Amino acid sequence: MKIRNAKKTDLHHIAALQTESWRDSYTEALPETYLTGQLAEDLEHHWHKVQIQPQDIVLIAEEKGIIGFIAVWCRPKPYIDNLHVKPSKRSKGVGSKLMASAARQMVQQGHQTAYLWVVESNQRAIQLYQRLGGVCTEQALKNLFGHQVPSVKIVWSDISVLCSNTI
Repeated sequence: MKIRNAKKTDLHHIAALQTESWRDSYTEALPETYLTGQLAEDLEHHWHKVQIQPQDIVLIAEEKGIIGFIAVWCRPKPYIDNLHVKPSKRSKGVGSKLMASAARQMVQQGHQTAYLWVVESNQRAIQLYQRLGGVCTEQALKNLFGHQVPSVKIVWSDISVLCSNTI
């Protein structure tokens, strides 16, 4: 598996992977009609218009195609907006390797902390983040393309713990 910085030409593939991931993981959080319908168009539009800044970190994991990605917006505090792995490649270390690679870049930029919001029903992801040293700090409803979804905030007060992590 190779991890590299994403290019503008990857954004369509990122949207497709995120769509596949949400359809697999968010069945309890979002209506089936949305997951099988409008979702793909919404994510394609989102990734088409996203403005990736020089300090942001968007990494791709490749293995005969894109199998995962992470997007961290460092504006100014690192917010891990997305971590998605192809459902068939989960539990093989892809997500934790993407987190470690992104954390190393965050540390190089001088950051010490990071956080993310995860859909509360996505227990598999919450367990991964906790194994990687994240701490659940609060709950709130988050807007996912017009759908209010119960979510959990996870914080790393010291992202250096992620840098060598390969769980």
